[in-house]
Amino acid sequence: MDRPAKKGDFVQLDLTASIGGNTVDTAESISYELGSGELIEGIDEALDSLTAGESTTFESVLLGGDHEGETAQIAVSVSAVKERELPKADDEFAQLASEFDTIAEFRESLKGEITRRKGFDVGREARAKLIDALIAATDIPLPDGIVDDEVNRHLEGEGRLEDDAHRAEVIEESTKTFKQQILLDTVAEAEGFEVSQDELSGYIFQGAMQYGMSPEEFMKVLTENNQIGSVVADVARNKALTILVERANVVDTKGTKIDLAELAGTKKADDANAEVGSEADSEVVAKAEKKPAKKAKKSE
Repeated sequence: MDRPAKKGDFVQLDLTASIGGNTVDTAESISYELGSGELIEGIDEALDSLTAGESTTFESVLLGGDHEGETAQIAVSVSAVKERELPKADDEFAQLASEFDTIAEFRESLKGEITRRKGFDVGREARAKLIDALIAATDIPLPDGIVDDEVNRHLEGEGRLEDDAHRAEVIEESTKTFKQQILLDTVAEAEGFEVSQDELSGYIFQGAMQYGMSPEEFMKVLTENNQIGSVVADVARNKALTILVERANVVDTKGTKIDLAELAGTKKADDANAEVGSEADSEVVAKAEKKPAKKAKKSE
């Protein structure tokens, strides 16, 4: 291609890095997507508008090797510029990219997926706003020291005990989390919710998929870190949250009532499973190789 390279093009190039006139690294026939920012700092700006056969130089900090962190003179030459070619949207493409035989069926499937995702986003936002409103309207006392203990444990794990600004953020976040838990625990108890084995298995299966683990591996991590009780509590809270959303009058910015079940395609409590307990699960999985501090529990 004779035209200058632009963002989105694939360029074939050779690189030479020099420090003080001495070559310290070379690379040949690299295929790189211009604008992706995945190679070396400054490369996108240097390549912009170059055509095949042209060369240029620029300075950049080396990211690896014996001279990592040092500033080098980078010589780059472009041997080819190729435009990204998108396949034709036809039945053949649909058969290659999906389980559908026609492009019309594939498009309808994509429309349905977009609607489903939009519904999930609307439902998630509605749940968050509902919880915020209920917390603001309800006096929810917290046991003495529960927030301070959680905040100190969190900051100690991050090595940021002296970071006052971050401490304030964690205090606010932890306070809201504990109040949400107590609120949903109260609703779950009032509704007489119990967690079935199928619901527990569903939660574990979803969590395993989220963290790229087998259900057996995820279950082992939870068991070793004494988190099964927390999982059961999370599932019950999800059921409580779902019943609250179902009973709420949810409207859009124009005042039109929104049917969350129709948008999301389901009213099942497991839609929220990955949301209420995900932060705790993330921490347990991240610390699976070492014993984590136990979760603070609300007093009876």
